[in-house]
Formats: sequence, structure tokens, C-alpha cells
Amino acid sequence: MSKTLESVFASEFRREVSNIGYKDIYKIPLPDECSNWYVSGTELYAVKGINQAYYSLLNNSILRKVPRAFDIKRRVIDKVSRGYAKNPDGSYLYEDFSIPSGSIAVLSEKVINLPYSEYKKKVDKEGYGYVDLISFSGKTEYIYVLPKSVLYKVNQTALALSVTNMKNYAGSGYMTWNNGTIFLHIIPYNPNSKYSGSRILKTGYSLNYRNEINVLLNYWQDINGVNLIPNISLCALSDGSNLVLKGTTVGYDSYSPVESLALSDKEIYGVEVQEGCNNV
Repeated sequence: MSKTLESVFASEFRREVSNIGYKDIYKIPLPDECSNWYVSGTELYAVKGINQAYYSLLNNSILRKVPRAFDIKRRVIDKVSRGYAKNPDGSYLYEDFSIPSGSIAVLSEKVINLPYSEYKKKVDKEGYGYVDLISFSGKTEYIYVLPKSVLYKVNQTALALSVTNMKNYAGSGYMTWNNGTIFLHIIPYNPNSKYSGSRILKTGYSLNYRNEINVLLNYWQDINGVNLIPNISLCALSDGSNLVLKGTTVGYDSYSPVESLALSDKEIYGVEVQEGCNNV
């Protein structure tokens, strides 16, 4: 049987690309735009059901848990001047701030303008409180204390670049010219987990990373640029397959952005997942 033009093309293509190659995940080139993509470093919580005055302004928002390594303190108020007390060297004087077991310290960009009478309580009997503000890189965030009964865990996702096939919500492998196959996966993300052989490019709380994937593929296919992978559209075959694309292991059937039980209810019913146990 004579070979078709397509079969000849496929055969020559497979000879040109390398199935092995040296794959250091941190040496795979990325467009400059990736440096601005957000990667979460802590748990996220949706807030709902707050009936307290002032704190109800935080309803229907997504808040970050204060990272474990952060030392939670607040500036001391000078009872005479009502300003912040300072040390002899001019630095602020801080005091320890205790978080009750039924509450969690979270970060928000929203300011709720507590009156001094509420501020001095630290944490009230319902588990609400205000710690202080923090500023970095021109951004100000406020540290609040909220009861677990109004916090609902956000199931974070991530766009991961990997050198191995991973269990995922969706993804694809891409044959490179010289580095074998690399993968882009959309996976469940736990900020306390380590992802061996993978690089987390961006996190969020949806499965839609289409724009980010397009940015990467356009950059990798640029023949006048990095030319990492062959042109995908030119490598499509008549049977619907593609010489560049490789299948992945889809292991998660459904995704819910926010859990239905508050953190307090999860603890009561014993379904709280231990942090760090779902390493990929």
C-alpha cells in the first residue's frame, strides 16, 4: 500500500521531535505576563451569614486566611491621645493578640470603620474582632477575626505546568521539539502541599484558565521566538488526532467552588480534611 502524504508527514514529524529530552520544569520558558499571575499562599474563605453590625460589610466576599508564619500582633493605643503608642526609637509598640479556637484571622481589603468601643474589645463574645492593618507594595489589608460559623472553605484550583501526567480536572500534553512532552493541567490546589515535578502558574476558584493557556501556547509556538512546540493547528490529522497534543488523566468529575458547610459545621460532623494530606 502506498503511503499517503499525511502518513509521510506524521512519520517525518516523529523523527524530528524528541520524546525524551532534558526537562527541568523551571527552565521551560514562560512569557513575561506569567510573572503577574496570582498564586495563592493560604486558604481562602467565602463569607456569608454575618448579622453583626460593621462586620456584615464583609458578607459575600472572599477572604484570605492569615498565613501561619505571620505573627499576629496589633499596635497599642495610647489611652490618653487615642493615637498609636510608640517606642523611644519612634517605632510602633505592639501587643500580642489571641485568636479564640472558634474563630480565624483573615485578611480583607475592605475597611469597616469600627468605633473605638468595638475596637478595644479585641474579640467579642460572638468571635468577631479587629486586629490591625498591614501595608506592603502600596496595598493595604485589614486583619479581622471571624467565627468559623460564617466562613466557608473555597476549593482552590491551579493551572500547573508539569513534566508528568497528573490527575486533573482538565489538561493536555504538548510535544516539544527538544524536551519531550510537557503538560498543562487544571488541578485542585492546596497551598500547604508540595507539587513535585510541577510548577504552579496561577491559582483561582474556577476551572476556566482558557486565556492563560492561550497566552502560553501562543508564546511557545512563536517560530520567531522560543519555538518550543510545533504549530498545533498544522499538526492536526484527518482522523481528529493531533501530533502535538497528548491525552491526560482526568480524575475529577465535578467541581464546586465553595463548600456547602461552614467550617464550624465541618468540624462538628468530622469531615474536615487534614491539611497537606492531598499532595499531588
